[in-house]
Amino acid sequence: MGSVLIMNDTLQITTEQGFPEKPDLEKEYSFKKEKLRQYRLPPIRVFLAHNLGEKWDYVGEAIITELTLLPLEEKTLGKFKIMKLYTDEHRKVMNANMQPPA
Repeated sequence: MGSVLIMNDTLQITTEQGFPEKPDLEKEYSFKKEKLRQYRLPPIRVFLAHNLGEKWDYVGEAIITELTLLPLEEKTLGKFKIMKLYTDEHRKVMNANMQPPA
C-alpha cells in the first residue's frame, strides 16, 4: 500500500480555496486544498491560476512561502505571494494554451 503525492508547478485554486478577490503583488495569501499536493518551493516560482470550474485563468506567477501537508486529513494548506501579474495579452495566450485536459 502506498500513498499518492502530486508534484505541481501550478497553484490553481478557487475563490473558496483562497484565490484573492483583488490579487496584489508581494501580499501573502493563504490557500487550502483537498488531497496531498507538493509544490515547487522558493526560489522556484509556480504558475498561479484561478480555477473557474471548466477553465483556469492563468493570472501570474507566485512563490509558495509556507506548505503544510495533513496526511490523516488528506489536505494541503499553505501560503503564497504573487510575484508577477500577467498582462491581458499574456493571459490570453496562456489561457489558450495551458488548459487542463477536458
